[in-house]
Amino acid sequence: MPYLIGVDTGTSSTKTALWRDDGVLLAEATAAYPLHRPQPTHAEQSPLDWWQAACQTIRAVLAAGGVAPAEVAAVGVDGLGWSPVPVDAAGEPLFPALIWLDRRAEAEAADLRALPEAAALVDLVANPLDAAYITPKLRWLRRQHPALYARTAQFLTSTGFIVHRLTGVFSCDYTQAYGFHCFDMRHERWDAAAADLLQIPRATLPPLFAPCARVGTVTAAAAALTGLAAGTPVIAGALDAAAGAFGSGVVRAGQTSDQGGTAFGLSLCVERVLVEPRLIFSHHVVPGTYLFQGGTVGGSVLPWFKEALGQPEVLAAQLTGGSPYAIMSQEAAAAPPGANGLLFLPYLAGERSPLWNSAARGVFFGLSSTTTRADLLRAMMEGCAFAVQHNVQVMAASGVRPQSWIGIGGAAASPVWCQIKADISNRPFTVARRADGGSGDNTLGLAVMAGHAVGLYPDLAATMESLLPERTVYQPVAERHALYERYFALYLQLVETLLPQFSRLAQLVQSGQAL
Repeated sequence: MPYLIGVDTGTSSTKTALWRDDGVLLAEATAAYPLHRPQPTHAEQSPLDWWQAACQTIRAVLAAGGVAPAEVAAVGVDGLGWSPVPVDAAGEPLFPALIWLDRRAEAEAADLRALPEAAALVDLVANPLDAAYITPKLRWLRRQHPALYARTAQFLTSTGFIVHRLTGVFSCDYTQAYGFHCFDMRHERWDAAAADLLQIPRATLPPLFAPCARVGTVTAAAAALTGLAAGTPVIAGALDAAAGAFGSGVVRAGQTSDQGGTAFGLSLCVERVLVEPRLIFSHHVVPGTYLFQGGTVGGSVLPWFKEALGQPEVLAAQLTGGSPYAIMSQEAAAAPPGANGLLFLPYLAGERSPLWNSAARGVFFGLSSTTTRADLLRAMMEGCAFAVQHNVQVMAASGVRPQSWIGIGGAAASPVWCQIKADISNRPFTVARRADGGSGDNTLGLAVMAGHAVGLYPDLAATMESLLPERTVYQPVAERHALYERYFALYLQLVETLLPQFSRLAQLVQSGQAL
């Protein structure tokens, strides 16, 4: 019986899973790595940490699953977005990866937006010229480290870096290429004129591949480190959000995934290119489809709370052997909808769509002497859901709306958070759960993609639908939705009022740091 491996390279950790070809999960393993923030707008990771985590977790699932390496039919990889990895000709990283949370290239993004060709670049790739994307970060590297920029042989994505480590082949898949503003979204190719305009040497742009395309096979060196058999096929892979959307069952137009991990957001499946600079647009892994996306930074709020204020939850989890996040979820359920008049703006590291504002910061609005810990936690969950709903509102202005709503990521394990999302969106919120207890998501999506590449699954969409038979559905409650509509209107008013003040605060902070 053939087996498949999915390697999900996320922001906080790598999760690898070993799947049987009939969709049975045999083993999972996770390895965490640090996120470095030398300055408030900086967010860096070592690509070698990603690779070490991949090696560790692949070896772990092979051992736990009791599978001979030669029985693995193929490997699929995904990775976090907008995280360029400059490498030399041997594929060795020359600089830390400036990940999607990094906004140090604000000045470079402003320069790009001032170009006469700015609108054409946005139309070419169907994405805004924002500091979080790869293009401004490359411009920052060229200005700050010109010698390093000149030495770079390839600018890889996170997915491409792991694929190269496995195969020795340089690649960039379609779902990750949208971070470069010289990618032609409609024709799936690099645009030479745009690359020249952006001063990105054409030779540094990796060959492009469809996500399910076989890029190469595991090398002898990679086999020694991972435990895989040399010669095992490896596909080009995907953006983590695309693999997660596919693995949750988003395979047809109108279906939408709600991502609740370190990154928060939604991915709506569409069949044509849409250009809305306030939002995000990428290829999907299913041929002929795309993902119209909204991305927020809300997923960092509960980890922040755990580190700054969550000692009681951490201690309780240690005593019970549970998760501090599960305890937080139970606490939040004790507060009513609206968190007793408390609103939260979840912009702890600036905000992505639709604000694209590096200066935005988190805000509790409505604190009083009666505010409880449960109110704080529920307000944070509601604020994250409001941030996603803000993106839905912009999507609606483009003429598209989610037809179904599927939850993925860690937040989908919280019943109270799932119900909040159903009530705020006024749509049934579905979490696909499997009989084995796993949610599938990224690693299952990658396994099916890899299996498709080697001929195990002729129909991507039909295969995924057949592997997700069990679903928990959270139905919206009309009275709660009516309440949340009023709170959401106030949320939007707060955002509009505070955006200029965020900039003033950033100036004060910068002037204080200069003393």
